[in-house]
Amino acid sequence: MRKILFASVARKENSLSFPSGGQQKKNTYLLLIVTFFLFFSLTACKNKEKAVDPELEIKGVPETGTIIDISDKNSQSVTATPGDVLYLKLTGEADSGKQWSVSEPTSGNFLMLKDHKLVGMNDPNILEGQFSDEWWLKIEEKGTFKLKYIYGVVNQEVEKTFELEINSQ
Repeated sequence: MRKILFASVARKENSLSFPSGGQQKKNTYLLLIVTFFLFFSLTACKNKEKAVDPELEIKGVPETGTIIDISDKNSQSVTATPGDVLYLKLTGEADSGKQWSVSEPTSGNFLMLKDHKLVGMNDPNILEGQFSDEWWLKIEEKGTFKLKYIYGVVNQEVEKTFELEINSQ
């Protein structure tokens, strides 16, 4: 019984007829559908990453060539000019879980991080149980603002601070 039903369905499918040019229309529609599918799939999968243009890098104000060591200026003030670079070196206990973190400024465009080096954090033998944390920060704008770093374990009480008022003229 199943074979007979299947044969009759197959016979009906094969007996479909198209008006004159029907097969040609069917082929044309199929070609259009395939073309659209290929077009959209190729444009959607196209790699849209672009190479970074070095001319578009954020450079900020031109550097003046002046480097100001502020490492021993805790709780003092410094006068600088946009383009000057501040150098700060702080130390801490290696393998203690403590670190130096920027606390201020939290907004604005006063500073640009030029470089950051961390030495001896995970190997207490390098600096006899200490680590050094060094920052090079370029002054970007005129104004007076506070630079503050805090030392300790994250989300716990602060153990030490480094604070500096910067007057950029």
